[in-house]
Amino acid sequence: MGKVMIKLMTKIVGVVFIFLLIYLISRASSSYRHGYSWREMDWNQDGTTSIAEVIYGSDIGKREVIRNQKACVEYYAYKDGLPIKTVCPQ
Repeated sequence: MGKVMIKLMTKIVGVVFIFLLIYLISRASSSYRHGYSWREMDWNQDGTTSIAEVIYGSDIGKREVIRNQKACVEYYAYKDGLPIKTVCPQ
């Protein structure tokens, strides 16, 4: 009976892992479909782009805004429209 339980638990863990992997891959591919470069996805602007930031990118949009008479690009959250970061030309 013990071996049957171990096999069952192994299968359950394997299925959960596969679904988690599919979810993460779909979120990451959604970010790449937005057309963001790796550098653009540094949402917290700390100089590096983490895997979490890549996944978060699937929920971020891009729009042009005017700041100080310059055309800038603003990245915003789809959930509430609030800006995440703004990039202006030098």
